[in-house]
Amino acid sequence: MAQPQVPIDVDPETGIWTTDGLPMIYLPRHFLVNMQKGIEAAIGPAAYREILYASSDLSALQWCRAEAKTHGLTPVETFRHYLRRLSQRGYGQIDVTALDESAATATVTVRHSAFALGYGPETARPVCYTFEGSFAGGMRYVLEMSGRAGEPACREVACAATGHPECRFELRCDTVA
Repeated sequence: MAQPQVPIDVDPETGIWTTDGLPMIYLPRHFLVNMQKGIEAAIGPAAYREILYASSDLSALQWCRAEAKTHGLTPVETFRHYLRRLSQRGYGQIDVTALDESAATATVTVRHSAFALGYGPETARPVCYTFEGSFAGGMRYVLEMSGRAGEPACREVACAATGHPECRFELRCDTVA
């Protein structure tokens, strides 16, 4: 991956960082990994995964709405742009390896996941679930903009922290009654 081209503007009066008009916070990777480990220790991985899924889903949807307006992107271009920006911000090398817009399904791989690297391969359990809600929220934006009903669902099906060469996520769209 080439050097990221993520524009960062800093308001000299407030010190607030923005990219494309969205307020941002720049953090070291260990901060996010240690925060996840601490919350898992307090409430358990399953409870944290559920909370994180919902908040990540909403955050991705909000980000995609804002970026589409800023850059004039199509819904699928916005989804891909979102994943590229996650890569450029150090979360890992994220690629869409399959995408069917009409079915709202996708397979996304993450190589060198910040979370899998932070936990290490001896963890022997999936730890990159922070991406699940994020990827679902990106797909939610695609559905929203196409006027389609459905509930995107994403699950990590392979994780480098369990010995896989990369993390893999499968997105599908469940019918909403």
